[in-house]
Parts: sequence; structure tokens; C-alpha cells
Amino acid sequence: MINLTDEVKKQLLNDSLQREIIISFPDNDIPDITGENIVSESLELTQAISDGKEFKLGGCIAGKLTVRVINVDTELNGKRIKVIMKQSYSKGLLFPSDTVLPSADLYCGYQSGAIEVSLFCGTVNSSSRQKNRAVKEIIAYDDLYLASQKYAYNYFTSLAIYSPKISLYDLRVYLCSSFLNDYDYENEFTGFNDSNELSLKLDLVKSVFNDKTTIADLLSAYCELNACFAIMSGEGKIKFIQILNPKTEVVDNYSNLDFEEYTTRSINLIKFKYNKDSYFSYGHTEEEKQSWYISDNIITACCTDIAGIVTSFNDNKGNNYIFYNLYAYRPFKADVYGRWWLECGDKVSIKTGFTDTETVDSFILERTLKGTNGMRVRLTAEGTEYLGKDEINELQQN
Repeated sequence: MINLTDEVKKQLLNDSLQREIIISFPDNDIPDITGENIVSESLELTQAISDGKEFKLGGCIAGKLTVRVINVDTELNGKRIKVIMKQSYSKGLLFPSDTVLPSADLYCGYQSGAIEVSLFCGTVNSSSRQKNRAVKEIIAYDDLYLASQKYAYNYFTSLAIYSPKISLYDLRVYLCSSFLNDYDYENEFTGFNDSNELSLKLDLVKSVFNDKTTIADLLSAYCELNACFAIMSGEGKIKFIQILNPKTEVVDNYSNLDFEEYTTRSINLIKFKYNKDSYFSYGHTEEEKQSWYISDNIITACCTDIAGIVTSFNDNKGNNYIFYNLYAYRPFKADVYGRWWLECGDKVSIKTGFTDTETVDSFILERTLKGTNGMRVRLTAEGTEYLGKDEINELQQN
């Protein structure tokens, strides 16, 4: 969640004055594109940490920006851009003077505040002319897209030969520093599995990896092994986030809300692939009505031993990263106004106005900002009631 005080959030929601979008160029080779050259309400920014039908750890999904500009003739393809939002808001009220009315005098109680936030940093992928030839539609992606365009086969086979016992921390450092333009943590992240070493085997790597396996695939596998997600901040810095007991934002106004009748069930058992097609299971099976988290992690599939990695998901010291109700949430979709500070990984409690389900309590797994002064925020969390249904059915049959 973008760091704002509750008071500022309240003023932004109730006394918003104006929002302005500026497209700047970090390389300083093109002048800023300001509001007069940006088509009104054309901004759309989507980010996600899990975008499938089932919940999955490790999301490493590129953010996508779409915006239309007018009368900009400069070639934009391949350019680095930063999208900045400036917003002003009222900090006080207007009061008439204490002289006989009518009067043009006002008390000096009125003040305005302003904030400036970077919403997106990335590279322009396309800038196509529209039917109105003066208009270009810019489509840009953040640096996780670059990671999805670079292949990992040669790198990982080399690891299996020369560094088969590399730690997960060293793997992450190499991936980020070698294949992302700006390897700079917004907050230094330490994964609970970072100190664990791999047990790579060359034959396994050659059988699991193919020439289409990407750096993003590897980064996603790393994140899954630390129960986290990778996402790029508006400043272009990679963030590794966990959604363990995040601060909850209460939402009481929305234009649309759809939600499921169920909350996702607590995870009871995890299974990670190793030695290509074998699975290491951890957890308990006493309760039938729980979810089974089953992973085809490409890193562990190349290892001959993963016991220490998988059992670290619950280290028996009070640190639990997957079991019980940590990821129990209600799948939903909602359109809300103005709450652009909400980000993927945040938790929301949405008041429904009904007595049967008074609140929708859930995580934000995908977020889309649309518009500028009339900015809407689409919040989404896909999910199924049970993970690993086939495994549950097999357990019940036995």
C-alpha cells in the first residue's frame, strides 16, 4: 500500500481537487508529456501477483500501462518512461466573514495540499497511431516483462555444472542484478528459504528446462519457495512482498461488487516436485475438507533433495508461511473510486450493506487503475474453494 496517513486518504476521497498525469523520460532525451497532450481519462494501469483461476504463490507478472497521447510526433518505441500523478486536495473549509452578509471576505481557514506519486516505470512496447492520426496509443510494460523475454536454459545448465549447490539468495541476486535494469530493493527482503542450498543435477535441468524457459519463470519459482511475489514499484524498483497479516483497508463505497459465497479453505498439505517427477509432501491429512497446495516448481524439479526447503514453510518456531488460514479469503471483483493507493498484496474489508454477508474480506491479487480525474480502481481476487481437488478426492476414496 502506498504510504499515506489516514487523514490524507480521507481528504483525497472527500475533498479531491485535481489530478494531473505527467509522462516523463528518465533518460532526459524527450520533454515531459503533460496533461494538454494526454487524452482525457485514457490512462489504464494493471498489475497482478496472481492472475489465474486458482491461488498460486510466486507471481512474477509484468505490469502493463496503456495511455493515449495527442500531437506527440517523437518516436516513443523502446523509450523508458515514468508516469507521475500529482493530486491536490482541500485541507480546510471556506467560512464567510463575521461582517454583515453578503460579503466577499473569507476567513483564512482554507488550505490546499498536494502529493506527487510515481505510478509506473517501464519501457514503451508500442505507440501506434489511431484513427485520429494525431493520437497515439502507448503500451508499456515494467521490467518484469524484460525478464519474461530472456531465456534461462544456458544459465541454469551452467549452474548445474559449476554451482549445483547455489543458495536461493545467491540465485535471486544473480537473476535480479543481471536481467533487470534497476536492481534496487524498495525494502530489503529476506526470504525464509534464502539460506537453503539447492542440489541441482545436470540431467534433471536438461530434462525439465527447455529453450523457452525464461528468467521470469526462474524468478517466479524462487518467489514461490519463499511464499512471496515479485512486483515492480512505481519507481521501477523490484519489490518482494508477502501477504502475511497485512494492514486492512475498510471500503464502504463502490460502484460494483461481485463475490463468491465461500472463502477459500485453509491449506492443509503442500507437495513440491523434485527429481523431475517425484513429489515431497509436507503437512497433515487428518482433515479432509482442506486445500492441498501442489507445485510444479521448476527449481525443485531439478533438485535431488528438497526436504529442507519444503519443511521451512513451517519451521516449528512459530513461523508459518502457508498453512492454516493465512490465505483464506473471499474471491471478489469490485470497482471503487479514487483509492489509487491500494496495491496488489493489500487486504480489504468491503462493506456490502447486507446482513447475510456483511463484509467481503479478501486480498488484492490484481489491480487496475482507469482514468485520471474520474479514476476508478478495479480490485480482483480470483480463487477456488479448494486447492488440489484431485488429491482430496483420492484421499476420500482411500
